[in-house]
Amino acid sequence: MTSTTPFPVWRARPRAIPRIDRWPQAVRSAELLRGALARCGPGLRPVGWPETPRVRAAALAPWLAPDRIAIRMSAAWIWGAARDPGAPLEFSTAGRRRPARRVHPDHLLHQFGYAEDAVERLGDFSVTTPEQTVHDLLRLPAGFTARHRVACRLLLQLVPDGRRGVAERLCAQHAQYRALARERLSGL
Repeated sequence: MTSTTPFPVWRARPRAIPRIDRWPQAVRSAELLRGALARCGPGLRPVGWPETPRVRAAALAPWLAPDRIAIRMSAAWIWGAARDPGAPLEFSTAGRRRPARRVHPDHLLHQFGYAEDAVERLGDFSVTTPEQTVHDLLRLPAGFTARHRVACRLLLQLVPDGRRGVAERLCAQHAQYRALARERLSGL
């Protein structure tokens, strides 16, 4: 029996990242002190799991419910374009659902409408794609800082056609803050 490849090729599903947010607080504290858990942004991750977008999204599990989408700097951090997700964390409800009127001191919950191709699933959680994250950051109404510029530059490396493609699609999207976004993009 001959084969074209020397070893069998299996397509295994990626292993599920442990949901540390479901562990009792005492167990999390003990495992953190023992060294089995490490800080990952505002959350925790098992030491044996490297910081990847899926692991970072899982670290935000206490805030990033299945019906929420990580956006702006929270999404930039998940994609590895920021050192930390910043404070407050930013999320949007999925499907343009109206968020509850509660005030959360540690995160902001928006009601944005995203197309299906603007959101990517990472395990159990959703995050805006690198390109959509760039669009969101460029359209910030105020406070576009050096941190935002660096995140946009790094995210542009994850976009297949880079700055040129982002500039073309900015012109095709809605007009709100378009001129400001184009000006910021040209200044990157």
